[in-house]
Amino acid sequence: MDPREALVDWNATRTEFPRDACVHSLFESQAERTPDAVALTAGDVAVTYAELERRANQLARRLVGLGVGPEVRVGVCLERTVDLVVAMLATLKAGGAYVPLDPTHPEERLAFMLADSGAPILLTHGTLGDGLKVPGLLPLDLDTERPVLDAMSPERMRSTVTPEGLAYIIYTSGSTGRPKGVAVHHRAIVRLVKETDYVRLTPEDRVAQLSNTSFDAATFEVWGALLNGARLVLVPRDTSLVPGELAKAVRDGGLTTVFVTTALFNHMARECPEGFGTAKHVLFGGEASDPEAVRRVLESGPPGRLLHVYGPTETTTFATWHRVESVDAGARSIPIGRPIANTTGHVLDGDLRPVPRGEVGELYLGGDGVARGYHARPDLTAEKFIPDPFSSVPGARLYRTGDRVRLGPGEVLEFLGRVDHQVKLRGFRIELGEIETALRSHPGVAEAVVLVREEHGDRKLVAYLVAAQGPSPTPLALRGYLARTLPDYMLPAAFVTLPAWPLNANGKVDREALPAPTGEHAALIGDAGDAPSTPAQQLVAESFAWALGLPTVGLSDDFFTLGGSSLQATRVVARIHERLGLRLHVAALFEHPSVRELADHVQRVVDAAQVDVSALTDAQVDLLLSVLRPG
Repeated sequence: MDPREALVDWNATRTEFPRDACVHSLFESQAERTPDAVALTAGDVAVTYAELERRANQLARRLVGLGVGPEVRVGVCLERTVDLVVAMLATLKAGGAYVPLDPTHPEERLAFMLADSGAPILLTHGTLGDGLKVPGLLPLDLDTERPVLDAMSPERMRSTVTPEGLAYIIYTSGSTGRPKGVAVHHRAIVRLVKETDYVRLTPEDRVAQLSNTSFDAATFEVWGALLNGARLVLVPRDTSLVPGELAKAVRDGGLTTVFVTTALFNHMARECPEGFGTAKHVLFGGEASDPEAVRRVLESGPPGRLLHVYGPTETTTFATWHRVESVDAGARSIPIGRPIANTTGHVLDGDLRPVPRGEVGELYLGGDGVARGYHARPDLTAEKFIPDPFSSVPGARLYRTGDRVRLGPGEVLEFLGRVDHQVKLRGFRIELGEIETALRSHPGVAEAVVLVREEHGDRKLVAYLVAAQGPSPTPLALRGYLARTLPDYMLPAAFVTLPAWPLNANGKVDREALPAPTGEHAALIGDAGDAPSTPAQQLVAESFAWALGLPTVGLSDDFFTLGGSSLQATRVVARIHERLGLRLHVAALFEHPSVRELADHVQRVVDAAQVDVSALTDAQVDLLLSVLRPG
């Protein structure tokens, strides 16, 4: 491929899309065309386009009355409900920009995001956000505000926001130890979902909303549905994490379009590979793919179209796509493909020169999806968003992804890894430096290194540290310390204390020589007096250890403190069902996270005879009897 092909022909992605329209105006046009069509459903609740328009207009009036307008940020801390979508749309209608906040994140982290974004208003429910200490912040509880909102005029308001205006700020992990806010404009969102090439959504489609709004995939789900007249289906979090239940939701809900993280896709491939078979479009991405998982789905009843998508938050959700129809024998990865419509991609060397096909370079992304930059971080913005030397559009910029790629056979991009120490784990982008900075702030830690290790087929964060003077902090203490400021997905599953770092010939930490965590590091195991004793306790403890890849666990050990993830939680309940014939909802593990608590819950269910004995195997009946009559 000569330079012209690399710079021009391969990047000929321009299509005509409504580049001069804002997100909310496109929704308003859709609501005028199909007022009685269902816009979104949440369980048994269905809301039409006209009703969603009315409710959003009322909330928008309330926000405007409180001073919201162009460039004014509004925090949105809500569960996955109809009000969440109303809040996002109303904020845009008022001319403002929403700041999505995950209610499960630590209060200190949420408070930082609100303060950093300068949001004067927080939309929430009930007690969500009660502990946030942000000077000047006005919380609005949408439940108690209902009478006020119902009295507002449902007529549409006109704002002066432009397509270049701020639509949302979404926070990602930051290498300096604090999250950084990516500022995304309206045109970037419109380019993602209107007149694009990787997927075409129509009013006949039903789009699953599986992602938390603080994860940028929600941008595709919410606005992809609502700007194209489709139905947005809010899928409960517990359902989205259990392969069998997600497959049932896809099938019974008639879902046509589903995005899942690579980790969840792999989980589905293991547990329910046929689960996507009724869907029209299934998109997956977020971290390095597993060819075997993709092959299993393709061979078990694939969806109409299976798409591997890639894109950093800074280029608005998706930047490249690849339709997967087969997996070559011996394939080590799945290509990330070509740029989506109105997006450009360049594989460049350190001097910003295109590298020849087949050679490795860094991926730079351009086009209408490039964000405005990092909120209130001009230095970092200037470092990562550079002038586009290959574009004829005035002011065009490229985003430096930090991803190593090459243009392989078929003129498709292959992802090879990171230039720096940023990783993607279970769909979340994580700056390992942020975790290291948080660890080093502990008085018992002198130095820290965090990396991702793969064990028993599961990728997990492992923290290595050199202790300061005095006793070394325990893994439990370190994990609790980090949990004050970091979300669950950034908490290491194991902590390894070393007397000194192994060094390479250059005197740098030899990461390859860092040892695998042993059981005592990975599992915060109770003492001998804390050993499981009853059959129910032994079953739960064995299930915890099996799911986490640990030698043993104690009665007091907390599944999530041991490093368990939501996906691994589904493996625990599946294991208990396999061994005992007892169906537990994954929510039971969130409510009873220790071995003792979950075993007590299992015992209560069994004692209440809530098990269909006729459906059990002989081995399951034997185990059930031992639980009923321990000892």
